[in-house]
Amino acid sequence: MQQTSQMWHSDEVSAFNVQLKPLQQDDLAQVLIWRNSPEVSSQMLDQTEISAERQQQWFERVSSDRRQMQFVIYYKNQKVGACNLKSPTALAVAECDSVETGFYLGEAKYRGTILAFFAALALNQYAFEQLGVKLLKAQVKSSNSAALRFNQQLGYQPDALQPSDGMVAMTLVPQAHQNAAAKFATFIRN
Repeated sequence: MQQTSQMWHSDEVSAFNVQLKPLQQDDLAQVLIWRNSPEVSSQMLDQTEISAERQQQWFERVSSDRRQMQFVIYYKNQKVGACNLKSPTALAVAECDSVETGFYLGEAKYRGTILAFFAALALNQYAFEQLGVKLLKAQVKSSNSAALRFNQQLGYQPDALQPSDGMVAMTLVPQAHQNAAAKFATFIRN
């Protein structure tokens, strides 16, 4: 099997004082450390520790999968986290009206800071304005009150129908994103 070194997409996002760059082979070791840290993995649906081999297999699979876009979050030219957009259907991300978001800050010193909002706002803005997505969806563990508050501050609203007792499905529409972005714009230093 031929190894892939980069994602199928080359889109880089620069907004809200952060950069989102496509996940590359060179990022896997750092992303694996973050993903296996208890602070990050405890909030994942799959909480098992990931091996380097499993991480590589995952990258081989997602790097050519047009149903998802994987990014590394950069702040001041340093890797600080990871985020993604995923199609909930068989369609490519760019062909969907509704896309699922995923996000975490791997660097502990930035968790709970405004930087988390900047990275999420950049991802959301890219999805709405560049990809033309109509709705963003997030699934949050119902026990993760910090993530629930975080998403609500970004403009997400809980869905009327919920998938299970342990999960909260949330939706973000473009206008709610714009309102949230306007609130956070005052904190951005160029």
